[in-house]
Amino acid sequence: MTRTTIALTTTMAALAAVSLGSYAGYAYAQQQGASTHTYSYATKGLVEFQDGGEHWKLLLDASNLGGKALDMAELTLPAGEVVGSHHHDAVEIFYVLSGTLGHEVNGEMHLLTPGMVGVVRPEDAVRHLVPKEGDVRMLVIWAPSGEAQKFFGRAKTTPVAQ
Repeated sequence: MTRTTIALTTTMAALAAVSLGSYAGYAYAQQQGASTHTYSYATKGLVEFQDGGEHWKLLLDASNLGGKALDMAELTLPAGEVVGSHHHDAVEIFYVLSGTLGHEVNGEMHLLTPGMVGVVRPEDAVRHLVPKEGDVRMLVIWAPSGEAQKFFGRAKTTPVAQ
C-alpha cells in the first residue's frame, strides 16, 4: 500500500468516525426527546486572528459541532515560514487549498500541493516549511478536538461575522 493510499484511507476513516459519532449523538438526542439541535448546520467560522504573517480562522470546535469529535481551522502560512519540529496530542490532517507546504514527518519530507492531504499521528514529529515563492492556505483538522485551543486560546481573536 502506498503512503498516499494510507493517507487517504486514514482521512476517510477519520471522516467516517466523525459521521458515525455525529449520528450516534443525534440518535441519542432523539431517544431522549430532544427537539433542538446542538450544532451549527452551516457556519462561516467562529473566531480568527493574525500572528505575524499567519492567519488563523477557527471553523469548527465542540461549541458549534455538538461534540468533541474534531477541530477544524483554515490556516494561511506566509512564504518562507518554518515551523519547527513538534508533536500534537491528536491526529492532525492537512488539506492544501493553495500554495505548497513542505510537510516533514519523522524526518521524511513531502511537498503537498493543492488537493493533497498530509497526516500526522500523535507519536510523530512534524515540521512545516513554506517555500519562499508564495503563501500556503490549507484546512487543518485535529481529531479528537482540543488542539485548536492551544492556538486560539492564547491569541486575541475576533469573532467571524455570520
